[in-house]
Amino acid sequence: MCATSYPFPATNSLSPDCRHYRGDKPCIANGLCDGCEQYAPYVSRICIIKLGALGDVVRTLCILPELRRQYPNSQITWITKPNAARMLKGHNDIDRLLVMDAMTALSLTHEQFDLMICLDKEPQPAGLAMSISATRKLGVGLSPFGTPIPLNPQAVSYFELGMSDELKFNQNTLTYPQLIYSAFGWEYKNQRYTLPLDQSERAKHVQCLTAKGWDASRPTLGINVGAGKVFANKMWPAEKQAALIQELQTQEPGIQVLLLGGPDERPIIDQIYRKLESKSDTQGIFDGGTQHQEPAFVALIDLCDVMFSGDTMAMHVAIALNKGVVASFGPTCQQEIALFGLGEKLVANVPCGPCYKRICDQSNVCLDAIKTDDAVAAIQRVLKQRLTRPDDKQNRELSLQVLPYRQVG
Repeated sequence: MCATSYPFPATNSLSPDCRHYRGDKPCIANGLCDGCEQYAPYVSRICIIKLGALGDVVRTLCILPELRRQYPNSQITWITKPNAARMLKGHNDIDRLLVMDAMTALSLTHEQFDLMICLDKEPQPAGLAMSISATRKLGVGLSPFGTPIPLNPQAVSYFELGMSDELKFNQNTLTYPQLIYSAFGWEYKNQRYTLPLDQSERAKHVQCLTAKGWDASRPTLGINVGAGKVFANKMWPAEKQAALIQELQTQEPGIQVLLLGGPDERPIIDQIYRKLESKSDTQGIFDGGTQHQEPAFVALIDLCDVMFSGDTMAMHVAIALNKGVVASFGPTCQQEIALFGLGEKLVANVPCGPCYKRICDQSNVCLDAIKTDDAVAAIQRVLKQRLTRPDDKQNRELSLQVLPYRQVG
């Protein structure tokens, strides 16, 4: 437990350790702290640093249930980038969400925590981990040479995966949640990760799509058409995605398709539409837009019954929202992804993969290895599984098994 030591004379009128205390404005009790019936001190304080890619941030949320179990009545602070902060805002298991910048780093050096966790292997977050005062530190820190190092013995194996392709690509059989739990010396019991859902954003999407002919009572397949620019060949080209949609329309005439992506995916969505328009096959195909901020993107995915995606943030969001998932894997490690029984993986078992290459020198070998017919069959199986679940049939127009959106601050 953090020792309480304040650089001012002891006074009962202020209780900085209370979960309601603000300091810069009145709290919910709207008065001084002496004798306040709302006084609720935190038993412990935890700091989590996770800045990386959005998908990595989302799947790291699986540590929160265990932290709540081990540290009841704790204050959990999560430090991340602005885009991830927008997505995590309102999460019931995060008490304080901070955006990483110079002012945040400076203020954190004056705080005291019981536990600090860092899972990023880059110098900036690893350096922040070293500057934070905490009774116990887990994960990754920074050496005196300015290079990342594991902070606790159990984290060594997790850390070494990033230093050896042989270990990561061929020897490791653990999923990411299993890896990070073992890195902390915890027992993994299939703890899930979840995301908050902004119901107002969801309602906007329902209104907009309904005006375009979308029917909430019909099954919807979401297709995340892109996969970012970091790794090559993580998602199919527009022509192959259009062929997938055409085949699904033939075999599943009641299905609706929602095309999803960010600003970089606008050309791909446009290409898919042009290819479908040439065959008069755009009925039931909806453009989800590409200019949404993260909470709106999460809300769009919540409208889908099944998500077809590469190894991307959209895949992790679908998992967090308990959606059906069909995920294709080429350059990245499929064994690290936990689907929690929500769907199927389509793996390009090619000699050169996984590779994590930013530029591919093998043409489209990954993309060609997964056949359209196999993807259609997998989507049909997962869709059937979703639509025969009692909770899905009864609650098609409602968000299922996600954390309520909590207003913060």
